[in-house]
Formats: sequence, C-alpha cells, structure tokens
Amino acid sequence: MDTKAQTPALRLQEAVDAGELGLWDLRPELETVHYSPQWKLRLGFPEPHRADSTHFWRCRVHPGDLPGMLTAMREHLSGTESTYEATFRLRSNGSGYRVMLSRGRVIEKAADGRATRMVGTMVDLTPRPCTPQSGLADGARGPMAGASLGLPFHLLLGAQRAGEATAAAAERRRVLNLVDDLMLATLGHLEALRAA
Repeated sequence: MDTKAQTPALRLQEAVDAGELGLWDLRPELETVHYSPQWKLRLGFPEPHRADSTHFWRCRVHPGDLPGMLTAMREHLSGTESTYEATFRLRSNGSGYRVMLSRGRVIEKAADGRATRMVGTMVDLTPRPCTPQSGLADGARGPMAGASLGLPFHLLLGAQRAGEATAAAAERRRVLNLVDDLMLATLGHLEALRAA
C-alpha cells in the first residue's frame, strides 16, 4: 500500500504494531508504567502486556542521562514546560544501550493539582539494528501484577464491573484525542528517520 495514501492514524497504528514506536502510560503515584507490547518485545523484555514498576525502567536509563531525563519530567509535572521531551540512552535486553527520544504530557490530575497520569511516545534513534534477547526473569513486578492490560493504555486498575467496558472505550477515545498531537509529531520524526 502507498504510504502517502494512508491516513496518519493508520501509519501510527502500523508503527506501533511493528514496534517502531513505543506508547507509554505512566501512573506516578502507583509507581507503574505500561508500554505498548510490541515495543517491549522489540527491546527484549518479557511480559509485554503487563505494566512494570517505574524502577524497572528507571534503572535501565544510562546513569549519565538520568538526571536530565528526570529534570525534564519534573519541569513538565510542575507546569514549567507544557510537554515532556527527553533524549537518553536506555539499556535494552540484548542490544546494549539504545538512544531514545521520549515525549509525553500529563492528562490527568488530582483535585490538588498533582499529576496522576501521563502518557507519551518513545522512538529509538539508534542507527544499528535492535537484536533483543529474552533473558529477564518472568514473574510479577509491582502492584499491577495480574491486572488485565490488553488495551493500548492500562485503563482498569482492578476487576472490571458491568458497564466499565463502555467507560473504558470512552476513556480510550479521550486519551487518544489528548495525545494525538504528540503521536503525530513523533510519527513525523520517525518518517524523517526512515527517509534519511
């Protein structure tokens, strides 16, 4: 199919399905982050449909890049910056450190203004191919163990009750509308990398 004839949403979905674009959903107060399954598989990580503890990912950021990444996130969470954007090295499972471009924004806040949910995208800028290996221990990691995470973003933190499927679908549409500009900017960046 001619990529110029495809809609941006279709190109985005293809990039996510191929693992070229990672989507993430961070719950700071729960200390959990969920990545799109193909992205986790591409990087060689187990349990692609489960959320991980933020520690699992934070310990994979290169120590020299962690302060800058955290500063960029704090600036967004405090309202100093309208969006989060950081470039850092992330250790994959088998391909060593990969250079990542991550963008995101807060989409939910508590009544007191604290961020309760942040979503975003991640693109691998590393020129060499990713050669993942499976070698991390399987098993539960953190309070999200056992939660159903089949949706692109983890929407349910407990057992689903009657009527929640409709609410989850509405929530998914709302979230996708909120992060559409971030995804399109990332998709444009990815297409520029492909053309180079």
